[in-house]
Parts: sequence; structure tokens; C-alpha cells
Amino acid sequence: MSAEHQESVALYAEALDVVGEAYLYRQALDPEEQARGAIRGMVDSLGDKWHTRFEPPDEVGKNVEGYSSTYVGIGVRLKDKGDEVVVLTPIEGSPAEEAGIESGDVVTAVDGASVQGKDIVEVNEKLEGPQGKRVGLSVLRDEEEREFFVERAEIDVPAASWNLIPGTDVAHLKLASFSDNSAAELDEAIGEAQEAGAKRFVLDLRDNPGGWGEQAEKVTARFLQAGSKTYIQRDADGNEEKGIVPGNAEPLDVPLVVLVNVGSASSAEVVAGALKDNDRAKLVGGKTSGTGTVLEEHPLSDGSAILLAVAEWLTPNGDSIRGSGVEPDIKAGLDRGQKPRGPDEVRGLPKEALFAKDAQIERAFEVLHRE
Repeated sequence: MSAEHQESVALYAEALDVVGEAYLYRQALDPEEQARGAIRGMVDSLGDKWHTRFEPPDEVGKNVEGYSSTYVGIGVRLKDKGDEVVVLTPIEGSPAEEAGIESGDVVTAVDGASVQGKDIVEVNEKLEGPQGKRVGLSVLRDEEEREFFVERAEIDVPAASWNLIPGTDVAHLKLASFSDNSAAELDEAIGEAQEAGAKRFVLDLRDNPGGWGEQAEKVTARFLQAGSKTYIQRDADGNEEKGIVPGNAEPLDVPLVVLVNVGSASSAEVVAGALKDNDRAKLVGGKTSGTGTVLEEHPLSDGSAILLAVAEWLTPNGDSIRGSGVEPDIKAGLDRGQKPRGPDEVRGLPKEALFAKDAQIERAFEVLHRE
């Protein structure tokens, strides 16, 4: 331990003694919690907000980047079908599947309130709510009215999903995270979209928190030529490592626009920066979060861990991501009452209705048609 660190530890020990001797409720003090609080405060002082962090034993592994996104609901994918909202499919293992809800069921009411005249977004919002609370779902199956009471739960969302914007050859392709199989899931989604007639793509990285760097490299290689520079990784000593698309890459040669916002972080920023700097795609939306550091887990003796930034990401042009984020080529916001919509939330909506729910998708669509 360096002399500087010895002084810091001595200062902490001095403060610990003061609290232990003079605090009114000192009998209730928990030395273990005090130590963890001190570690947490030290880590927070590093300034790598929302990235470098301390995890107590019961949280280690729960917040690792790369897990698929989640939401609270019953786990059904819906689609608009004329004037009806129909169950496209229940998500495997979800409360909806366990309750017996089936593909093709026509949703008629939620909690006893008719959904006639409602669109897919409005019905989805009614089905979401507090975890553990039951929701009543009335459906029509084979001309027979059926009612289900389903308890809401946390639902894992697949990393990749897609929706063909009706009446167009444009696919809205959402990548929710960079989890273990994100690149493979993305390939599958692209293939399905192309079979359905997609020739152009909007790659949606909004609210993607990042994840595994190797998955980001694989995703980037889907769209860039072999030999393209994808990122620069710089450590504390100034050593740099450059990411390069491998020589065996077979990139997808289609028109592409990328959606980003302040929720696009870490690996999502690496992909966005690579596609922008290589002039492969225009970025539309808002500036990304600026979480451009590489995390390394350092376990501690009590089972807790520090997830510590050990290097920073730069874009291929050498622009720092940490604190600065990646700027979109075309800034576009959302209208009042709107929020980023994923493919499963708007499936089957007419183009105009979809755009009325998400102005950023509309702007990306317009930019794609200009390219």
C-alpha cells in the first residue's frame, strides 16, 4: 500500500472511531455496511457516473451489461388487424402463455373496459403495470368470449426485433441490448425482414444500455466492409488498440439509418460512432449518453465487487465518447406524449398511425428516403 493510501485509510479509521464513539445510535451501527458505504462513496467520487460502480454481494451479476431488456407486463405480442387488436403470440414462458392465451385471440377488453377503437399502443399500455398485480384480459376465440386473469411479471425482451412499416420496403429493426447472442438474433431478424420484403433498414439503438463489446464488434461487422476501423480503445497509460472489421466479413449492403438517444450507451455508442465515422449510416435522434468506458470486474473478499473502468472508447476518427457522447447527424425529438416505440408495440399499425406515435421513426424514414 502506498504512503498516500495509508494516509487515506488512517483518515477513514479516524472518522470510523469518531462515529463509533459519539453517534447517538451507535448501538445500531453495522461495520460491514459502513465499510461498503465508504467503498461506494469512493467509487462514486471517480466521476464515471452510471458505469463504474460498487456492487454488494447480493447484487453482483444482476446488473451486468449485456442482459436483455425487461419490462413489466403479461408477455404478449400484439398486432393491429383492421379494427381489432389480435394476439400475435404469447412470449415463451410468460404469464400470458401459462394462463392459456393463444395466438389469434382477439382482445376485446382489459380489466372490464372495452378496447374497441383502441390501437395496439393503447392496449399495450393498459396491459403494463405494477409487478405482481393481476390484470383481467377478455378475448374472443372461435366466436367464444373468454376471460383471463394474469399476474404481471418482469418479462425478458429478445435482443432483436423487427417490424415492416406497412406499405413500404423499410424495416424498423430494434436492438435492445448487446447480450450473449445479440448479433445472431440481429441476423435472424434481418433475414426475416428481408423475406417479408424489406430492402431498407432503420436500426434502432435508442435506450440500448450496451453490453458485451464482442457483440458490438460483430454487429458493426454486419454493416461495414472488411478492414474498416470500428473503434479505438485507450487505457490509462495511453496505449491504444484499434478495432478492425475482419477480412471474412460479408456486410449487408442496404440503405441504413440509425436511431439514437440519451439512453444509447456504451457498446451502442461504439456501434453508432463506427457507422457514423465510416459514412455508412446517418444518425438520427439525440446525443448518446457518453458512457464510453470499458468495465472490468474486481471481486472483493466479502463477495462484493467493483466494476471499474479500465479503458475508454473513442470513435474511429479519434473522438472521445466518455462525457461527450456521439452527436446525431440529424437531431430529432419526440412530440408531446410520445416515447420511443419498439416494433412489438406498433406492429400492424398503418404508417401514418405509427408515425403519430413516434416522430423519430418518421424522421428516420424521411432521411432513409433521401439517401
